[in-house]
Amino acid sequence: MRPLPCRSILLCVLIGPAAALATACGGSTASNPHGADSGALDASNVDTGAPPIDSGVVVDSGVVDDDGACPGVSGSGTQATHGNPPVVSNLGGPVLHSPTVVTFTFQNTANAAALQAFGATIGSTPWFAEVLGDYTATTSTPAGLSVAIAANADATYVDNGGVGLDGDAGAGSGTDLNGFMNQAIANAVAAKTIPAPDGNTVYMFYFPSTTTITGFVGPSCQAYGGYHFNQVYADGKTPIYYAVLPDCAAGSPYELEALTVAASHELVEAVSDPAPNTGWSLDTSPYPDAGTTPIEFRNDPWLSLGYGEIADNCAGTAFMLDGGTVVQRIWSNSAATGGHDPCVPAPAGETYFNASPDKAIYVANVGDTFTVDVTPFTDVARPSWQLDAVDYSQQLAANMGGSGTSYLQFEWVGGVVRSDGVASLTCVNNGTQAHLKVTLLAQPVASQTSEGAQMWPQAVGAIYSVDLSQQTAMTPGQNTAAFVWPFEVITPATAAQIGVGSSGIADMARRRRFWEPVRR
Repeated sequence: MRPLPCRSILLCVLIGPAAALATACGGSTASNPHGADSGALDASNVDTGAPPIDSGVVVDSGVVDDDGACPGVSGSGTQATHGNPPVVSNLGGPVLHSPTVVTFTFQNTANAAALQAFGATIGSTPWFAEVLGDYTATTSTPAGLSVAIAANADATYVDNGGVGLDGDAGAGSGTDLNGFMNQAIANAVAAKTIPAPDGNTVYMFYFPSTTTITGFVGPSCQAYGGYHFNQVYADGKTPIYYAVLPDCAAGSPYELEALTVAASHELVEAVSDPAPNTGWSLDTSPYPDAGTTPIEFRNDPWLSLGYGEIADNCAGTAFMLDGGTVVQRIWSNSAATGGHDPCVPAPAGETYFNASPDKAIYVANVGDTFTVDVTPFTDVARPSWQLDAVDYSQQLAANMGGSGTSYLQFEWVGGVVRSDGVASLTCVNNGTQAHLKVTLLAQPVASQTSEGAQMWPQAVGAIYSVDLSQQTAMTPGQNTAAFVWPFEVITPATAAQIGVGSSGIADMARRRRFWEPVRR
């Protein structure tokens, strides 16, 4: 599969007390904080068209405690050797260093003063330096600037990536967004409110709930909750890096929180990958190179979970700054390769636990049953947890209007199939091994997903590590935490077509580094 090549998209926004569920250039996997990325799940967010995840809500095995939790016995603190999660790569495109943030609001933008304050200070926070530490030389940024447009926003804008209103015949009518933004920047420069574009500035445009932005992927607040992209300034040479942030939670008590989470998502991606999918992003086939590399094969299952840029990979997470502003947690290559929660900063008291399959890609004929060897691991001594196996392709297809065909059937050795149909195994920890029997039920199809058209037919399974007793940070009253690891199944015919051997693609050893941090 490949992500959409032209811009980064935030697909959903918060209307509950956790984080916005956000993925750039991709679909999300859960309606929960951490989404189907690497972190804890709850059930507080709106449905985004991605599969709902109910891992661990009902347990029938009789092995767990009365409250649904695994026995309170801590496993070894020595982390089991396991597969590597994906890491983002520098694909050679531009990356910003200590950029200026310029906030644009309209007369009818809700919470305008708070959003202006957010833009003025976010670049100087410890959060900003930490989440970008692996990717840019940024340690802090200049104080952000603000432009208050002395007019209400139009009802509809059309963004066609700088190619004008005729660039997308299906986008409908409305104001040319790219032309409008370029002119708004030029007006502010002429008024000496902001300096001229220098190629190291991010322009954040906050639109009111009465405005709809169309073009490229559909209407705002239906197809996405925000995105970032780039165009060229009126001088014909200087790049403009911008973020579009609609107000999709108007009337909710979490309206401002939804916007700051979305803004933090798009801001860090505009810094680390300002021309989307050319800077720091998941290396995917066949973009940007012509062939499929081993790393791209191993990354492929994660694309179905909405992975891409550094904020995508932690979509749905939340972190509260000093002072109460809520932002998103961001993917850290160094944390991921170190065997820790890749989404940083990790809230105090939240532990990381997961389980990796022995392969990223398995090869099987329809009707075949094979065994996936699964290694549970955690970076601390902690109580055991349970594993759930989910037919992700089936859920994704159903939630995107497809038939909901079942592609994969699961059975844990020593586990149960719960009353909700999910195969579950309790309880696992460092030093235990789990074995999952998988049956390919139907011919995989190259279905259209939120990531764009898949490059080859595949069925995607997801292994969820679930702790019913660990309350998620940011979500009082929710007591289910979960992390995920995907894999895919292809047929021998597909394997031959894409150059995968009959034994599939093994996951790589945890300690191998295949990224290089920014050198300062």
